[in-house]
Amino acid sequence: MLGLPCLTPGRTSSRLLAPAALCALLVAACTAAPSSPGDSLPYLDDPSFRRAELEASLVNPDNEYSQLRLAHYESGGPGDWALLPEWNPAAETIAANELDAPGGVSTTSLSPSALPLSLPASVSSEDDPALVALGEAAFTHYPTSLAPYLPVALVSRSAASKYGLWVDEARGVGGLVRARMGDGSVGLAVTCSTCHSVHAADGTWSPGMPNPHLDVGAAMVAGQGGLDPALVSEMLAWGPGRLDVTTNTGKEPVRIPDLRPVRWLTYLQQDATLHVRDLTTLAIRIETLIITSNEQAVRPPRMISLALAAYLMSLGSSLPSVDGASAASPAGASLFTTHCASCHVPPALTGNPVPLATIGTDPTLGLSLVRGTGTYRVPSLHGVGSRGPLLHDGTVPSLGAFFDPARITPAFTGKLHGTGAVPGHLFGLDLSDADRSALVAYLEAL
Repeated sequence: MLGLPCLTPGRTSSRLLAPAALCALLVAACTAAPSSPGDSLPYLDDPSFRRAELEASLVNPDNEYSQLRLAHYESGGPGDWALLPEWNPAAETIAANELDAPGGVSTTSLSPSALPLSLPASVSSEDDPALVALGEAAFTHYPTSLAPYLPVALVSRSAASKYGLWVDEARGVGGLVRARMGDGSVGLAVTCSTCHSVHAADGTWSPGMPNPHLDVGAAMVAGQGGLDPALVSEMLAWGPGRLDVTTNTGKEPVRIPDLRPVRWLTYLQQDATLHVRDLTTLAIRIETLIITSNEQAVRPPRMISLALAAYLMSLGSSLPSVDGASAASPAGASLFTTHCASCHVPPALTGNPVPLATIGTDPTLGLSLVRGTGTYRVPSLHGVGSRGPLLHDGTVPSLGAFFDPARITPAFTGKLHGTGAVPGHLFGLDLSDADRSALVAYLEAL
């Protein structure tokens, strides 16, 4: 998310996830009690402020992502997304023990305990505890996008594992929820935690971390019929931990991003589509993502969008400190200062976007007509030691492989999602073996 490219499957996936019949149900679904705006947060109650913030955040106003939002976000026109019904439906988590039921999980009915999120009447600031608490609840409970293809993963625990859904006896199955539609029927949906959380074998839950096992492409192929064979081929090639949130062709898969360092990011999305000005940038990103992921049929209460943004900003407090990494590898810290800090500038460990020719990695996404800017963002390295696969397309499995000089040669055998060399990002590859080991040790401690 941010990249927030994957709070939920985005523009591409949304067209596959929400058929017209389901969209019709969504249009009819409005929250019974719309959220009340706060007194001191203009994002909640000032359309002109929201429009100005959107315009200021768009790095390339001519790409399709920007044009869609400029046409519909606080535009004042008849197709304005502000006119969409506000959706805060009754929803409930899919419980782990439901996987043990004969025939698997029912996705067509709700229990009496299913409820909408409870929204505060007002909040006093962006770090108001009530706002952050709402964001934490929404992260695991708010249905960000319908997922009619995922019942294929709910027939048993082994099926859930096959498609990369985590199973937690307390938190449920893969962040999935059942949600009430406007006509009284029930739909299966993903939440932010479906893509952006990891559950370790010891029960540790890490919100914000990318789920490296989630195989959206395989689930969509198995759970939906009538897909074009060419699209099926592309979707199966995504593999675990990746999906195309950009196109309708499936040809631009990106790794699920790490949301824990969001508080330090200066640009959102892998190709630096959005310049982060403040929390409002992230809130608008989340709001419009949910709208487009639901076929522009409904919009979330803005209190929920802002709350999710505030909660994501809080996740950075769980990450190791730079001082701790320096203590773990003093030599690596010194090498980082000399060779890396000009792009990954302390203390945020990020910086301005880098031209595609300079970074040298696969330029496909950066050249995209949908979101492209001709650059890739510089990711914050806070949390990089536990992030999982690296690069925007998730083709490098670890920091050790990333700094292996063999990575840029045809003989490299560690590539994920394909074979052969992984070109680009040559910085550090010319260091001695000892220096590379020290640098990797430092980064692994972040």
